[in-house]
Amino acid sequence: MMGLHGPAASEAAGAGAVAGTDAETGADANTGAVIDSGGIIGQRTLRTPTWTQQPSFILAAMRWIDGHLDLAYLAVGGRDLRQSAVDRARGCITLPAMREAGIELAFGTIFTEPGVFGRDHPHGYPSSDDFDAAEAAGMAQLTIYEQWEREGEISLVRSQADLAATSKSKSLTANGNALPQIMLLMENADPIRSPDAVGEWFQRGLRMVGLTWATGSRYSGGNGDGGPLKPLGPEMVKALDAVGIIHDVSHLSDAAFEAVMEISRGPIAASHSNARGLLEPKQRHLKDEHIKAIAGRNGIVGLNLYSAFLATGRRATIDDAVRHVNHVADLMGHRRGVGLGSDMDGGFTPRDLPIGLDHPRQLGTLAAALRNSGWSEAEVEGFAWGNWLRFLTGAFVSS
Repeated sequence: MMGLHGPAASEAAGAGAVAGTDAETGADANTGAVIDSGGIIGQRTLRTPTWTQQPSFILAAMRWIDGHLDLAYLAVGGRDLRQSAVDRARGCITLPAMREAGIELAFGTIFTEPGVFGRDHPHGYPSSDDFDAAEAAGMAQLTIYEQWEREGEISLVRSQADLAATSKSKSLTANGNALPQIMLLMENADPIRSPDAVGEWFQRGLRMVGLTWATGSRYSGGNGDGGPLKPLGPEMVKALDAVGIIHDVSHLSDAAFEAVMEISRGPIAASHSNARGLLEPKQRHLKDEHIKAIAGRNGIVGLNLYSAFLATGRRATIDDAVRHVNHVADLMGHRRGVGLGSDMDGGFTPRDLPIGLDHPRQLGTLAAALRNSGWSEAEVEGFAWGNWLRFLTGAFVSS
């Protein structure tokens, strides 16, 4: 979640102010490029493209795992994600859009924020000390995912067996795509009343937790306030480890990141973070040594597509996104530890995404750019879905 409040608000405003280029630059998916027929993975028909074809056709041949989408946050804010229609000036993420794009698995967040509340901020609550309000805000989003699953709109991922499944027990969509799988990611742990309550959330499907959002939480300082772990933080880290919940380090301050890496024994990921070495030195982005530390734990970094987190002072391009991916991979020494964590619609509009990548169906342009930068087809597939799948399979084995 990039966010609309606190330090992130000025970044969002800055990105919007320089977004003078028309976002409608993606290739038309109906212009007739030739794609050879190929195999089937899961329930989606896959085709093998020539990488010099128009990028939109690459997407038709690929499956995707997106490591960060604020789906329930959008829903409590009034968007009906079950409908395909959305004002393109305001957003691009719906469940039909995900299916169209081939996003077979996404990490759906439970994003809550202290210090904002009321009718205009249904994801918020007065403060981290308001245990009841924080828990209620989180539970409201959890119940949305549970309702979508009951209605057959999604399938929640709770186990390694769920990872292997392809919604075989549910109807396919009209165009033959399987229903999206969702793994629950809590972005800010305040809704968990105490470390003793972790087990209840795990039983309800929670599989990844970031201790805080930018502004800090009951458990940790965030990238906006720069504070360390709070007194309850180490106990919470150990409680998450005990049930096998993955640690998301994306919004931790530097001090909190280093403490979590020292205390935790469980799997580590940065669901939606980019490289500080290519940007202004803000704690929202990963230091080079932090990227290496994640690699040392067999972890993974998800590429955030928010323009201001890819380039400074202008709207980002797809080449900027590739630059961050390559930077992370070079530091890790391999290309198995980076994937997608788009954060599309995470408090910003499609015009704050890279030029030519303002909708999930245009993810093929990113795949094509990686291929053209020297990645093999297998490596591109790893970025699109295989690296996250490998990481999750290992994480669930250890739980």
